[in-house]
Amino acid sequence: MATPDQLEVIPATKGTEPEEAPARRVQWTGLEVNLAPELPNVISKSGRPALEFPGAIPVARSLSPVTTEMPAGEAATLLRARCARCAHFRSDTWNETMRVWRNAPITNERRRGLADMIRHLAHACVDGTPSTADFNRAAIDLTAWGVCSALTEERKDLIVCSPDACCPDGVAYYRDRSQVTAREASSVFDRIMRMAQGRT
Repeated sequence: MATPDQLEVIPATKGTEPEEAPARRVQWTGLEVNLAPELPNVISKSGRPALEFPGAIPVARSLSPVTTEMPAGEAATLLRARCARCAHFRSDTWNETMRVWRNAPITNERRRGLADMIRHLAHACVDGTPSTADFNRAAIDLTAWGVCSALTEERKDLIVCSPDACCPDGVAYYRDRSQVTAREASSVFDRIMRMAQGRT
């Protein structure tokens, strides 16, 4: 099971607006320890930070925390707009797509790509080498993902995202899916703002 993200908010000091209070978000990502001829690149995978090692020879895998510091207002806005609550998030489309890919011939590129997604997700969620149970859990977890219809239309390619992800930098497609999700999103925002005010 993946380690949940953590958010720490330090209450705003006197004379400082709550939105400007310092916040620290810790996300756990898979870290590959390897013999690499080059320095790693920091990339984004499904809205999460990840490290890519060009020409790497893997020797060990583990989970590593990635800390991002930002104002509380920015953190509240970011966590309010999770893909799971967005009108453009289509889990039904993704599950139908996975069904088609799974039933494709064994040499099919999409079927191999789906297997790679499960493998990468399993490695990102455990410290060390995944077991058969970890791979099975990753396959189940992947059914909670969805297609972003807005980005898919814009980029003319299938864009799949985790329910915990947010719009990538420079994109603002988020729309509340319903009144229920709008209330949930507002509750998340308000809770973080109360933390910034020193109220819990």
